[in-house]
Amino acid sequence: MKTIARFDDHNIHEIESRLDIVEFISETVNLSRKGNNYWGLCPFHQEKTPSFSVNRDKQMYYCFGCHAGGNIFSYLMKKDGLEFKEAVEVLAAKAGIEIIHGEEKKTTDQRRQIIAVNNAATQYYQDMLLGPKGKNARDYLERRGIIPDIISSFKLGYALDEWNGIEEYLLKKGFNAEIVKLSGLIKRSEYQNRYYDLFRNRIIFPIFQYRQDVVGFGGRSLGDSLPKYLNTAETELFSKRKNLYGLYQARESIREANAAYLVEGYMDCMKLQQSGLKNVVASLGTALTEDQARLLRRYTEKAIVLYDGDEAGQRETMRAITILGGAKLKVEAVSLPAGKDPDEYIDIYGKEGFLQYIQNNKFSDIEFKLNRYLTAVPTLDLNAKISIINTLKNDITGLESAIERDFYTKLLAQKLRVEENIVFQELHSRHNNHLVGQKRNNIEILRDNNKYGKYGIQEKILAAMLKDNEVYNTVKKRIGIKFFANPDYQTLVDAFDQLQGDPVKKIYDIRSFAFTEGLDAVYARVAMLIDEVNPNEAREVEEFIRRVELKKEDAQWQKVFTQLDILSDRGDFDSILTFILKLDRLTNATREGGIQ
Repeated sequence: MKTIARFDDHNIHEIESRLDIVEFISETVNLSRKGNNYWGLCPFHQEKTPSFSVNRDKQMYYCFGCHAGGNIFSYLMKKDGLEFKEAVEVLAAKAGIEIIHGEEKKTTDQRRQIIAVNNAATQYYQDMLLGPKGKNARDYLERRGIIPDIISSFKLGYALDEWNGIEEYLLKKGFNAEIVKLSGLIKRSEYQNRYYDLFRNRIIFPIFQYRQDVVGFGGRSLGDSLPKYLNTAETELFSKRKNLYGLYQARESIREANAAYLVEGYMDCMKLQQSGLKNVVASLGTALTEDQARLLRRYTEKAIVLYDGDEAGQRETMRAITILGGAKLKVEAVSLPAGKDPDEYIDIYGKEGFLQYIQNNKFSDIEFKLNRYLTAVPTLDLNAKISIINTLKNDITGLESAIERDFYTKLLAQKLRVEENIVFQELHSRHNNHLVGQKRNNIEILRDNNKYGKYGIQEKILAAMLKDNEVYNTVKKRIGIKFFANPDYQTLVDAFDQLQGDPVKKIYDIRSFAFTEGLDAVYARVAMLIDEVNPNEAREVEEFIRRVELKKEDAQWQKVFTQLDILSDRGDFDSILTFILKLDRLTNATREGGIQ
């Protein structure tokens, strides 16, 4: 195994040189070669016709359907919901490269040892659950309706009602006593110089990381011990606020559905997955955090909040809607009957009844808020109507879709029993400028929304400039490089202009720049075009240059006419004569080769 120091551009290149992106993606996507590229069904969205393309020479992928794209690192990050550092570690291990993190090496080694302790403890707890001493725990799970397949999938376990069961087991397995302490599975006594097991007589819920490594545990008491639910202590490895229960088991279903159900408890999560809703996660019994929302956003674009039907659950739903929206997730919510949680509802009405209820009682975030506000006011008087409209104003006017804005305007009018045009005026007062700008931006997005290999002229010119230094210099000399309407393309060409070295090095460097700036999908699309043979390229480049030159000339002449009008209005004939002489020189310059 080769060892490299803390990862930088050189080390990233080293990993890429050892891994073939086509072979790597082929592990999960069926690819077929067509020309220089390999094509398959995109793993990031539902489709029947392949629009997902992988290029071996460029070591990049791009989907012409959902516009996901990048290199092998961004592919793994999107596929498994990893951060960059995590993706590097996974791919380095696959490439047979050990990354040494310098000062972080001790911490990294310690984390690995704690994970090894947790994985061993998971096996121990599961053995106890399935063994003769675990009958009471198995009976409890059976009463709660948890089937053996779920016990196996979630690796549920049982902590015996003993003081040192897990400690003795781990030490006998050869784990260092200090690492066992750091795992949080044992706790120091306040009264004696000794340690005791944190979990005793509890159902154990392992909490998995993306590689099926266990980073922490939750425990549910089977006796009278308080608290009823107990988690591993907060450590550098484990934090409740940064993890979601059931995410490892649900991630593929979440990605496939592009949606995730969010519940409050372990049992809710397992029972829903067991009932057929596979794309379910839980927030570890704590109030939802921004970290958890961002984690969920790695896997999906939509979250459906499914909290308890009591007052506390509904308040938390309102809070969760705000946090999830802040993470750029599209949010829906389900209102369960008062006093019911998902686990209880399934027990009473069965899987089919529960799924039917969800289907009939799922609301958008705005409609959920509206219903909540309506039930909260004693009487729907004038002040209440004004208050509700003002409370929802930013939510509705901030929507990108005009259709959605129209829908919620009509919904408000209907629910509040107010004329639609009055609601519209209330919503859009002092927001007109914002909306005009928003509509203008939407038009630009639609105009440049090229799909399925239909490239626009901007992309063709950018690709030609990046792959051919002569074309780049010609374009720059005649019209400069500040002409791209798409700001991402302009950012790429500005960065490319600053790069030094031979063309091969510059292409690699701009690729690295695109990745670090979050423009990897944008560059991947253009990179796919670079390899395509375009017999009309020279003509298209020349025609584009000439069009820009003509626009520049038109702009210059417009300035001339404007200036002439100003001088005429003043009656300043000496200035007009001087201006005409300058105009003659300008005309000669135009005849001799154009205005620069």
